[in-house]
Amino acid sequence: MYRVLVVDNEPIIVDGLVDLFAEAEDLDLEIFKAESAQEALVLLQENAMDVVFADIHMPGMDGLELQRRIAERWPRCRVIFLTGFNDFEYVQTALRNGGADYILKTESDDRILEALRSALDGLRSFDEQHRYLSDAKRSMEMALPLLQRERIVSLLDGEIAAEQSGLDELGTTLRADSAVLLIVGRIDEGWTSFSASDRMLLMYAAHNIAQEYCSDSVIFHILYDHTKFVWMSQPKNDKAQEEAWSGVLNPLHEKLDSIQTTCRGLLKLSLSFAAASAPCPWNEVPVVFSRLTDLLRGGLGLGKEALLTDDSASLLPRSKTSDAFRLQRGHLNLLEQYLESGDGERFADLCRAVLQGATPDYLSYAEAYYGVLSVVLGFAKRLNPDKESVNRLDLEELMRIDLQPTWEAAAVRFETAASRLAMERRTEQDENTHFLIERLHQHIRESLDQDLSLNRLSEVVHLNPSYLSRLYKQIEGRGLTEYIANRRIERAMELLARTPLKIHEIAVRVGLESGYFIKLFKRTSKMTPQEFREKHQRSFSD
Repeated sequence: MYRVLVVDNEPIIVDGLVDLFAEAEDLDLEIFKAESAQEALVLLQENAMDVVFADIHMPGMDGLELQRRIAERWPRCRVIFLTGFNDFEYVQTALRNGGADYILKTESDDRILEALRSALDGLRSFDEQHRYLSDAKRSMEMALPLLQRERIVSLLDGEIAAEQSGLDELGTTLRADSAVLLIVGRIDEGWTSFSASDRMLLMYAAHNIAQEYCSDSVIFHILYDHTKFVWMSQPKNDKAQEEAWSGVLNPLHEKLDSIQTTCRGLLKLSLSFAAASAPCPWNEVPVVFSRLTDLLRGGLGLGKEALLTDDSASLLPRSKTSDAFRLQRGHLNLLEQYLESGDGERFADLCRAVLQGATPDYLSYAEAYYGVLSVVLGFAKRLNPDKESVNRLDLEELMRIDLQPTWEAAAVRFETAASRLAMERRTEQDENTHFLIERLHQHIRESLDQDLSLNRLSEVVHLNPSYLSRLYKQIEGRGLTEYIANRRIERAMELLARTPLKIHEIAVRVGLESGYFIKLFKRTSKMTPQEFREKHQRSFSD
């Protein structure tokens, strides 16, 4: 829906254009009017206008000054000037200052609509070609650390694979076709006293210290959670992988002690490190990351300022958790996404993979089973727990792992529960949408003589105006403007048939100006209000 503002100090011009635009139903317009430039600026402050029709000559602020202010504050808005025969020198000035078009007040309705359509086409082209690229670029730069963290965390958790295009998008120099060395760090002390922004700054500082010590390597870093960070390293040179790593790997491990000492001295941070003993292919990153985090969690020695490699793990009691299931832990987030999006097929496939991959030992299987269950229960919790269809899901039986004889049987139960929950969510969404539409209809029926602009209706149902317009048309198959017009004409017909109210009084009762009311009524019923009254009016005794 486009917003059009008509500005002219002559009411007859304003009303005529408002009526003309209201009848152009194919344009899907919301129309505003003002009788001075000052009044227009107030409306522009309250509503984002797409096209403004402005008279050049108006008392006080003229159309040229109005156009200048619009260009300064609302550069996307198109201004079309209304002018008399002797205004061409002003027209030239207006067009040089960015006016979209000009129309003689004596021109035909078709010419006026042509100018409006041309302005709207220009807006669509502007939106498609520009999309506010400069603002988007600045926003992207500001959001890059968050994007980097989100993408790398997903990679570490096994949710996505490493691709060169994705690494390039993050602004890294890491190569997807080369092995990568993982180092997981933990802040042991000196962290809680800092604000969130200071913590991020300290992480950058620690990374810079590491990069200075390891100048022959590229080190990419992210803050994984509240206390852990991850460094990913590759040699800077382009030699073959074995040759490239030969002079980098051992020195890098040895320099972790110096990095630790410098961070303690300069940043007042106590850090522990768990480093991979060797670089790994990108598809093994989730497994190696899980090993390193487990190593830090298990700890050695004093529990702070540890320096460990995953070779250390071979000397410790081994965890029962298999590497296969380590890779599946991150997939629980994907299961939740598939459930939320209603992608039952992908949910089923991944659910089976998670359960089957954890079968080598009972503890791994139990962790996988209850992990999937937590996803299903979380989704069920967000639905209305009082719904009978939710209560019929036998969630209590699902909580009993001993009632599922095999992983295949458990997968079928989870798939069935997920399918029913997805169906329940769709039903709930439909019910909520139709409840909202009915509330909107009720407000319109009870407020025909009041403000029924899109902005006002959006306040009634607490939705964005543009989204409300799209949602209504998608659900009802027609626009809000058409529904409102039909209800107004229906109410007018009742008043014409059952009351002695004059036609202009009925127009006020249904929220329309008299002239436009007569035009709309005739177009809808194929007769004038008076003809309808003569044909249908009953006596008060009836």
